[in-house]
Amino acid sequence: MKRMKTLVLGASGATGKHLVHQLIIKGIEIKIVVRSLERIPEIWKKNTRIEVIHASILDLSTKEMMVLTADCGSIVSCLGHNLNLKGIYGKPRKLVTDTARRLCNAVKANKENKPVKYILMNTTGNRNRDLNEEVSLVQKCVLILLRLLLPPHVDNEKAAEYLSKEIGQ
Repeated sequence: MKRMKTLVLGASGATGKHLVHQLIIKGIEIKIVVRSLERIPEIWKKNTRIEVIHASILDLSTKEMMVLTADCGSIVSCLGHNLNLKGIYGKPRKLVTDTARRLCNAVKANKENKPVKYILMNTTGNRNRDLNEEVSLVQKCVLILLRLLLPPHVDNEKAAEYLSKEIGQ
């Protein structure tokens, strides 16, 4: 039986780099999609357990996404918006949500129907709405401000909502 791989998105970011390092230590086969090869360590490029795909994830076609996910048993999204004006207020506005939706559709379209875990590394300001946690008035006000002032926060919330409602826990 062929060993399943873990697809890591946002591998060149702060969280993604730590995750890939841990997966390497555990001997897990990894695929990473990166926009810039310069942002990943040289040792990753030479590691036979890491398949590096140089692309912008949202530029991949549906067919390419199906190929990308076909041999993956898990997908971990560490995607985030760059912390600069263009990254926060520019396009793509729904990077995390659109990627989750397209990858989940690709997994569904693959005919094997094998279960695939999708792990969304998300912001601390996004709570699990399936839990009946009390949210104070101050917290509600802060969240409203975050949603109004920081579009990436809304993107993170929408991605989590999509996975929860459309895919399931």
